[in-house]
Amino acid sequence: MDARLVKMILDYQDAVRKAVALLEATGIPRPKSTVDWIGYDVPYTGELATGGKYFIHGFGCAVKTPDICVDFDFGEHGEIDGIDLHRIANFASKDLQTRYGFCDLEELHQVIQASCDSGELVHSGYILWYLASEPRNEST
Repeated sequence: MDARLVKMILDYQDAVRKAVALLEATGIPRPKSTVDWIGYDVPYTGELATGGKYFIHGFGCAVKTPDICVDFDFGEHGEIDGIDLHRIANFASKDLQTRYGFCDLEELHQVIQASCDSGELVHSGYILWYLASEPRNEST
C-alpha cells in the first residue's frame, strides 16, 4: 500500500480514537453496534467535558476541539478503525500536499481505489473500509 495513504489512515484512526475517548469522558459510551449507537438517548449536539463540540449523525459522530477535527462512523460491531473514503479525504484535505504528499484529491482517490482493488483495503459490506493487514478494533 502507498506509504502516504498508510500515514493518512493511521493519523485518521488516531484522531478517531481520541474523539471516542473524549465522548466517553463526556458520558457518551462507545457502542457495541450501530444499532446501539442510533438507540442512545443523548443530545445530538453538545459540549465535550474537556472542551470542544460533538455532533451525532447516523452511525457516527463529528468531533471538533482545538486539537482534533474528525468525522467518523462506527462499524457494525462498534469498530472505530474503519475509514469512509470521503471522510478521510475531508480529514486530510488541509494537509493533503504538505503532510501527506498528494498533489490533489484526484491523486488521493486513485491511490485509495488502487488499494481497494488490490485488497489492501477491505470493504465492510456497507460504507466502511478496513486495512486488510490489521485486526478490527471492535467494542468490548
